[in-house]
Amino acid sequence: MKNKLLVLNMKMYMEPNDIKEFMAKTDKVDDNIIICPETIYIPYFINKYKNIGIQNIYFESRGAYTGCNSVLHAKKLGVNYAIVGHSECREYFNITDQIVNKQIKSIVDNNMIPIMCIGESLDDKVSSNSKKVIKKQIIDGLKGIKCDRIIIAYEPVYAIGTGNTLSKFDIIDSVNYIKEILNDIGINALLLYGGSVNSTNLSDLLTISALDGFMVGKSSCSSVEVLKMMKLLSSN
Repeated sequence: MKNKLLVLNMKMYMEPNDIKEFMAKTDKVDDNIIICPETIYIPYFINKYKNIGIQNIYFESRGAYTGCNSVLHAKKLGVNYAIVGHSECREYFNITDQIVNKQIKSIVDNNMIPIMCIGESLDDKVSSNSKKVIKKQIIDGLKGIKCDRIIIAYEPVYAIGTGNTLSKFDIIDSVNYIKEILNDIGINALLLYGGSVNSTNLSDLLTISALDGFMVGKSSCSSVEVLKMMKLLSSN
């Protein structure tokens, strides 16, 4: 059986010395590992690792968009994945489902693979609106998209960075619901779970057969953690 994917979203935690140490200790990573460093560090990683993703992307290919990252230029640099719709981008940069849709169209047009993040907030869960929110994110985010090379990362916002993952029952219930929606709109995508994933809880998460992999946040910045998780994936 093919090893499950592991997306390493390094966010904005690492300084240059941390990058050097990480690269020295992870001399080789498996093909199922997708590394998403800060944009400024991407050239270092591209020279060493096979699968590199960018943490966010603008939907225009070029132009007067100061501070943005061109999907066309990322592709030409050698980046082959792009994260869109992460809860932090939705919160801090006002990224809407409509913007996510534009990003995905541009990513697909440039022959890259989108990693679309979806997930409900704690308020959504408490008010029993989780499935409504998830469905809207999927329907609006994938509107008009005709591509099977899509990765969806389900990351409930209240689990990100808290150290607490959802129960297996809740994950399975949400993943099955996501698959129903994708089936209804004719999209075949790989499904990941994210939200405080680390080497300690990964063994238990690996027993969820409906998942195609995992998105890791802060733990992805630790070479020790990454090596442990790679070992778990390869032995599963």
